[in-house]
Amino acid sequence: MHQVEKIMHKTIPLKMRTLSIIFIFSLSSILLLASCKKNSIENPDISVVLPGSGPDTTKAPAPIVYDRTVNIGTGSGVLNFDGATFGVKCNDLIKIKGGNYTSINIKNVISADGCPITFKNDGLVELAGNYNAMSLENLKNVYISGDGTPGLAKGFSFRDNSYRAVVITGTLNKFTFQYAAFKNIGDLDITFKYNDVYDGTEGSYSKDLKFLNMSCDNTAQFLTTGGYIQGGVVYGLVKNIEVANIDFQNAPDVGTVVFMGNVENYNIHNNKINNINTSNNNHNGIFQIAGNGRFHDNLVTNHQGNAIRAWGHTVGSTPKDILIYNNIVLNSRKYSGFEVQAYADRITPGKTTYTNAIIFNNTCGNLNLSNDWQAAVVDVYGMSGGKVDVYNNLGFNFMPNQKLIALQWAEVIPNASYNIYNETSGQAGITDQTSLNLTSNSAAKYKGRPTPFVITDFYGKPRSATAPSIGAVE
Repeated sequence: MHQVEKIMHKTIPLKMRTLSIIFIFSLSSILLLASCKKNSIENPDISVVLPGSGPDTTKAPAPIVYDRTVNIGTGSGVLNFDGATFGVKCNDLIKIKGGNYTSINIKNVISADGCPITFKNDGLVELAGNYNAMSLENLKNVYISGDGTPGLAKGFSFRDNSYRAVVITGTLNKFTFQYAAFKNIGDLDITFKYNDVYDGTEGSYSKDLKFLNMSCDNTAQFLTTGGYIQGGVVYGLVKNIEVANIDFQNAPDVGTVVFMGNVENYNIHNNKINNINTSNNNHNGIFQIAGNGRFHDNLVTNHQGNAIRAWGHTVGSTPKDILIYNNIVLNSRKYSGFEVQAYADRITPGKTTYTNAIIFNNTCGNLNLSNDWQAAVVDVYGMSGGKVDVYNNLGFNFMPNQKLIALQWAEVIPNASYNIYNETSGQAGITDQTSLNLTSNSAAKYKGRPTPFVITDFYGKPRSATAPSIGAVE
């Protein structure tokens, strides 16, 4: 028999904890409330909070027709490329000769919109050994892409370095870095610690960044972008950043894989995280992201930490959304699938405001197996004015077995419906714990709340707009 809904509400004063629990026994949201403080709690209606459809940034751009090919590099030593002294032209293809370099430095490549400059490998380009790194500075409309040699999946290789592999400084706009491999990196794979003051003007933020199609094996943190809000001042704002198709594995003490301190409209999707934090016991966010955007279609397995700790704020006065959907999270040693919260010191009237969070159509199983905390699909903390909607999520085997979908830690009561929890994956009608497909008679099959703005599942299979299945997989 399946448990359709259970939410735990917690408020945490400094020296004591007050607990109230909501059980939702049916999909019609009939609630029975037990609280040690009051007889009833009003569940806020946030049914009007819907994600905007907007353009799909995951679609591949039109192929670039190159007007000129330039060959650079000797295959070894130091490679310097300075756009201030080399006259780049619209639609240039710059090919880096394969070999093992001690450093590659590319700077001051600024091109007009519609005139991208592309750097590609010509053979395998490696930076191997301690302190051998790529340095990037002041780039606009630049692609760095390791798909320059047929048959070579990732033409840029960074390995066996106790320090940092790729260091980005200065300004960065309309930039794509893709098809690279990182192995045995001791500090940071890619660092862009951008902390300029945002004043509302075009030149005071970084925008349109893409980090795509990379692999990381036994490395430290994959990406950090810096950014923060302090004393009403916004620092290091990045708008429109995409992190996708990253295969990150075998990192016993990495903690956080991606850190973004101040982001508007992140799009984090189709990443695979496996076998990390086996020796790390911090409260980790594998993706530790502050701002607003989408986290979807990710697979996180055999790990410790929340798949995402989404800390919400919106730069400006119009609240935006955090959307967490179509993710599969399995086999965590500690903590819940996701976390959402906001901090009051990041909200300044007239400059920043809150976000709303929507967590839907995720499948989470075998969470908090160390049994030293409470596990749920999502931990909900204070939202500084925002609301939280939790629906169409499928969970099984959370430790301790309290059948939790949304765990409330502060004043915000999540609006939860159409969620299912079972003690085992078999009881949930899941065929196996590899594919997470649903059996034809699963209680989750075609029983979800309508989600017309998400038309496919984790595998890209079509979803019904009126009767989608519950969970990440149709």
